[in-house]
Amino acid sequence: MDPFHVVSRMNDALDGVCREEWQVAKRAARAATPRRRRPGWPSAGDETPPDSPRLAEAARAIKGTRLALVKGRESLTESQRAKLDNLKSAGSRLFRAWELKEDLRAVFRAGGVAEAERLLDDWLHRVAHCRIPKVVEVVKKVRRRRGDILRSISLDISKARVESINNKIKVTVKMGYGFRNTDNLIALLMLRCSDARPQLPWDQPAPIGKAA
Repeated sequence: MDPFHVVSRMNDALDGVCREEWQVAKRAARAATPRRRRPGWPSAGDETPPDSPRLAEAARAIKGTRLALVKGRESLTESQRAKLDNLKSAGSRLFRAWELKEDLRAVFRAGGVAEAERLLDDWLHRVAHCRIPKVVEVVKKVRRRRGDILRSISLDISKARVESINNKIKVTVKMGYGFRNTDNLIALLMLRCSDARPQLPWDQPAPIGKAA
């Protein structure tokens, strides 16, 4: 249970919370915009309420934070940081979920196993009472694998390189639209994913000519 797998579960939960918040904001904006009974100038009672543009903008703002939510605090751009600050000012549970994701990442950056255990137990307690259902579901999974997470931290191991190679394999198969035989696939994967550097015909040294 290395950082890649554990934090990815929080990212999936964040994505779900983002969709829920966007749908709620979109419904609120739609409800605040009355339908005109006929085209042309609005009749009495058909005027757009003053809150309608603000609600529509809030829905667009939530949709635009998706990329910022999966990033770490240290990787945010200025515009992404501003978007998260707006969520924080609005008291959005989406910002609370993002902070909890960052706190989970901090567990794997702890100075030792004892500190990691303290941070993890504190995180489990806070998330269990955060009242965000999709995030609470992550707590149940993390609590079951608590021992595996701490062992991963104590051994200082990660599957990041393995996952990277797996992704390269998937992309290679997709680019080739399949392969007629396994040998061709293995040969191409050895070129893309290993340190093999075969000498190509045009890289051969030129033969030395005979002396006249």
